[in-house]
Amino acid sequence: MAIRLAVGPQTLNLVTQVRILDRQPGNPAPSSSGLGRHPLKVEITGSNPVGATKKLIGEMEMKNIKGIYIGYAENLEPQSRAFEEVGGELIKGNLGGSSTGNSLLSPKNGDNSKIDQVVSLLEETKAQSLVLQGHGFPLNKDFFEAVSKVETFKGLACFGHGFDGIDIDSASSNGILVSNAASFGTEEVSNHALMLLLVCAKKFVLHDKLVRQGVWTREYLSPMGHISGQTLGIVGIGNIGRAMGRKAKALGMKIIAFDPMVSSWDFKEYGFEIASSINDLCKKSDYVTLHCFLNSATEKLMSAEQFRLMKETAYLINCSRGPVVDETALIAALKNNEIAGAGLDVFEQEPTNPENPLLKMDNVAVTNHYASYSEVAWERAETQLGEEAVRISTDSFPMSLVNPEVKKNITGKKSAQLWEIYKETLK
Repeated sequence: MAIRLAVGPQTLNLVTQVRILDRQPGNPAPSSSGLGRHPLKVEITGSNPVGATKKLIGEMEMKNIKGIYIGYAENLEPQSRAFEEVGGELIKGNLGGSSTGNSLLSPKNGDNSKIDQVVSLLEETKAQSLVLQGHGFPLNKDFFEAVSKVETFKGLACFGHGFDGIDIDSASSNGILVSNAASFGTEEVSNHALMLLLVCAKKFVLHDKLVRQGVWTREYLSPMGHISGQTLGIVGIGNIGRAMGRKAKALGMKIIAFDPMVSSWDFKEYGFEIASSINDLCKKSDYVTLHCFLNSATEKLMSAEQFRLMKETAYLINCSRGPVVDETALIAALKNNEIAGAGLDVFEQEPTNPENPLLKMDNVAVTNHYASYSEVAWERAETQLGEEAVRISTDSFPMSLVNPEVKKNITGKKSAQLWEIYKETLK
């Protein structure tokens, strides 16, 4: 990266080189000299080059704010942005996999073989945080016990929303902060859920198929939802659930919601009616949309009992996690006409089996778990990863802390602040 600065009458041309730590088997460990600094090549012209050099080097001194990136991205500009803004450094760590990410899969697809390499990187760089984006090793008890022994390490920022693949209890018991990129895809996921609702309400899948087959008929129109004046039941009113409610209200829908973790005052502020239970919500709703995280309490939250309680004209929308729905029970409910249909972005097993009966039903709209994607959202997620990692590296809680129980095991952390404000305190 070339930087051109004017210092009085002098002009300086700087070329910075980003260091990559390569820990492939058989390669020697990198030298510890100069860690935490970008090597600079400085070309100076002007009447006082020596004075300009001293002033410049003082201003370009790297602060001891370090993170290690492990993942599939080749361009780390978004992830590095926050570190650069405060004079820190995000180091790209290579665990011996393909730089394109083909071998850096989700934690569920990996094993413990790379944990020692991660620990070595942390020890050599003295980095305080990890930035993980498709990293290929499990975030399990063994991982958190290993990294907790690195004196300088404080926590990790993980790409995406879901954290069902992370052993949160082990992270908390070992004093490790865990953050995700919550809110990056709020608009995208709520838009996607609303799209699936409309596709279901207008029986789009069936009629698209008929027209393509040359069938021009109105035989299968009734019953068809009016949408305005109908009831949308939202399960989970975090960022995405609230956005879904806001958009559905603009269509004239009545909103009822179930979320035992939210106060009655918040329901009032959002203008949502309180459902006393998931069953209460199912009975009252014309559409049920799921926006909760996956854990032991929400796994198979929607099962045979809930489908029997839903109206025969009601639809299920799921853009959360596949296992929140008992897929076998859903298939049975659809075959038995207990509900009118479903719109699904997620499945119990992904990729789902091509022979899954849900894929062959004309009253089921499906997409392949891409609800959160847009180029804008993806860049925001990557930028947010860096911001959270800097907070962690500088003894602050992250804005999106997914393991609040860790607070019982650590002290001396600052409360999370808006990035635009917090970064000024670090300069």
